[in-house]
Amino acid sequence: MRLIVGLLLIGLLVGCRKNNDPLKDKPHGGDEGHKHGGDEHAGHKALGSLELQTREGIKAGEPTMLRLTIPDAKGQPIKALAVFHDAKVHLIAIGCGLNCFAHLHPEVDPATGILTANHTFPADGVYHLFADYQEQGKQSMMATARVEVAGDAPAATKLKPDVPGLFTGEKIAARVSFEGAKPRAEAKVRFEVLEGDNPVTDLDPYMGAMGNLVIVSADAKQYVQAHPEAKADAKHVVTFGAAFPSAGTYKGCGQFKRGGQVRIMPFVVQIS
Repeated sequence: MRLIVGLLLIGLLVGCRKNNDPLKDKPHGGDEGHKHGGDEHAGHKALGSLELQTREGIKAGEPTMLRLTIPDAKGQPIKALAVFHDAKVHLIAIGCGLNCFAHLHPEVDPATGILTANHTFPADGVYHLFADYQEQGKQSMMATARVEVAGDAPAATKLKPDVPGLFTGEKIAARVSFEGAKPRAEAKVRFEVLEGDNPVTDLDPYMGAMGNLVIVSADAKQYVQAHPEAKADAKHVVTFGAAFPSAGTYKGCGQFKRGGQVRIMPFVVQIS
């Protein structure tokens, strides 16, 4: 297989399926850890390149051991990575015409800086990788790369705003609403997590909090990852603070863990 690695301004928007067929991802690493306060919602302040060492053997539907490095300003792999949100690196892979989403936590070799993660690409086409990391003593950053698995990438799904609204999936649903959704301002993204008409009060901690939220703009130039506010209105309500840098259409995926599995709640919002 041919592998193309490159620096992206930012990748394609996070893909998930809405309503009765949500994708599940399998988190790596622990789910217990430090709590996230209300001051960690602004996204990433800088972008970098992500270099893949895996050159062959990437086939759709078969497990692949990804080997990656994050080079510093001198081109040397970064080795001293801090643990944040229960992992040293949060690796997001998206593709399949925006319908495939995976959130992985690679192992980090402190001697070489090589990151390893086992992943199965479900279909042919182009995949975009986003590595969220924090070098010790420095601010969080995002490194990006592109992987091409043989074949043509499916066409991107046209985005249609659908919030506020109710989104249903396997054993979970969520009523999603926004407050203060304006450009260059922090909006409150509120998930009321349900099963049928009943509030879900048995969510498991995920990455040290009650959920995770990823948002990417339709033009693929803006990326935000947010974590819940510490204070909740109720046990089944999870609220995120997310800053939208400009007007436009954005797609997001809320991640919530219940019964040992991470569930995905996608939505599309128009910021005007």
